[in-house]
Order: sequence, then C-alpha cells, then structure tokens
Amino acid sequence: MGAHDGHRNRMREKIAQGGLDTLQDHEVLEYILFHFVPMRNTNEMAHELIDAFGSFSDVLNADVEHLQQISGMTYNAALFLSTLPDVFRRYAADTEKRRNKLCGRGAARAYMQKKMYGYAVEELCVVALDAQDGLIKFECLARGTGAAVSVPIRSVVDFAMRTRAASVIIAHNHPSGNRFPSEEDVAMTKELCYVLGRINVTLQDHFVFCDNEYYSFEREGLLDAIKREI
Repeated sequence: MGAHDGHRNRMREKIAQGGLDTLQDHEVLEYILFHFVPMRNTNEMAHELIDAFGSFSDVLNADVEHLQQISGMTYNAALFLSTLPDVFRRYAADTEKRRNKLCGRGAARAYMQKKMYGYAVEELCVVALDAQDGLIKFECLARGTGAAVSVPIRSVVDFAMRTRAASVIIAHNHPSGNRFPSEEDVAMTKELCYVLGRINVTLQDHFVFCDNEYYSFEREGLLDAIKREI
C-alpha cells in the first residue's frame, strides 16, 4: 500500500469513527473526490476548488462547466458536486414530510400505542425527538420471552446519542393485563432518567400499555417525583 492509499484509508477510518463533522470543508471535498478521481491528490484539488469559488457551499452551487475548469476535475465528479444541493433539498423535504409532531402527551401516547398495539410479549420501545418535539425515529430495543423484558439502559442511551435526540419517550407493554408499573419499572425509569440527564437528553415520559389502557409516568406525577429525587 502506497502513501496515497494509506492517506485515504486513514481519512475513511476517521470518518467511520467520528463522522464528517470531524473534517474541515476542504477535507469533505477531498473525501467526495476520492470516489471519482482515483489516481490524483484530491487534497490539492479541494483547496483549488475553495480558492476558486470562495467557500464550500459556493463549490456545490457552481455549475458543471465551471467546476471542470479545475485541474484534474472529471465530468462525473463535477456533475456529482453540482447535484449535491438538490440531494440535500430532497433529503430535507422527505425528512420534514415523515417527521410527525408529537407535541403534547396525547399525541405522543397515541403514536406509540398504535405502533405497539397487539404485541404478544413484553417489549421496550423508544422514540427520539428533536428540540421541537419532531419525531426522529421509533425503535423497539428489547423483547422479552413472556410477560417481562430486560431493559437495556445502555441501548437506550446509545439510541439517544445515535439519533442526536433532544429528548426521548420510552414505552413498554404488559401482556399480563395490569397497566400499572412494577417496582422494577420505576427503578429502571429512575436510572434511565439519571443517565440520560448526564448526556443532556430529557426523558419526557414512560408509558406502560395494556390493551387499550395505559399508564403515564408523567401524567401521574411519578416522573416529576423521580426527577426531583435525582
């Protein structure tokens, strides 16, 4: 492996570990160009692009003809760079279309109860919300073998960090027919509230679903009591 390939592999490893946020603007361009210009120093090309057009965003807003004036720039690379703003707009529009607003306890409860209706065994599910209570993601993190489920605190925390949630709501079901939380449910909620708080993520509520009935830690005042205690 030459120095050329070694540099690219190190950058890929850096991205895999920390994402594109760990890179400077010219390094992001350099990484994109890896895939279109295999045999050239794309670091130099990235600097030339920013020098020629003024900024990262101006590079992406440039047309294909002008991008191709940069030494080493291929047509495919120029076309890809120039279409990235359209990709971003498509992504933003689709995300906004899918992102339900869960403002208010009732909307959040109805959404999760519908998603979890009919589960035959106990499952723990969680939703990640943004700062405006927009739904980022719903996911079931654990499934029991019967009427109980082992709640993985670390899995909930990892989920919150992975989705960059501002807050989360957790829920589990009681196939046994009792909607009230157990002592284990309360202890888990207390631990989770504490751990999430350490990473600046708010636990908004914990629902326990039983057929068409439910228990809300927030509505019953239990969540506030937990937060005061910790």
